[in-house]
Amino acid sequence: MGDIDFDERFIRIPPENSKTGEGRTIFVPKEVLSDIRAHLRLEKKKNGRIFEVTTRRIQQLLKKYSDRAGVVCTPHTLRHTHITHALLNKIPITAVQKQVGHRRLTTTQIYSDFAPEQIREAYERANLG
Repeated sequence: MGDIDFDERFIRIPPENSKTGEGRTIFVPKEVLSDIRAHLRLEKKKNGRIFEVTTRRIQQLLKKYSDRAGVVCTPHTLRHTHITHALLNKIPITAVQKQVGHRRLTTTQIYSDFAPEQIREAYERANLG
C-alpha cells in the first residue's frame, strides 16, 4: 500500500515486480483508485499488500472469465490492448512507453501498426476523414 500515491494518482512498481527488473511509476485513473479505496475500507486494511494474489492466480482468473465470455484473453492481450487504445486515444507514445516500462521506443512503436479500420476511425474521430 505504501507504493500508492492517492493524491498524485501514481503507483510505484518496484524492480522486483517488474518484468524488466527496473522499477517505474505508473499513472492510475481516479476510478481505479476509488475502487482500491473501497476495497481497502471493505477489508479494513491499513498497510501491507492490497491483494494477496499470485501471477498464476491472475492467469487462472483471466482464463476462467474469458472462457465464460467466449473470448481469448491473457495478461499479454490486456497489455497489448491497453497500449493500442492509449495510442489510438492520442496519448503521446513516449508517455505510453514509460507507463508500460519499455526500454526502447521502437518496442512501443510496434503497437502503432494499426489495422486499416482503426486508422479510419482515428481520422474520423479527429474530423480529418
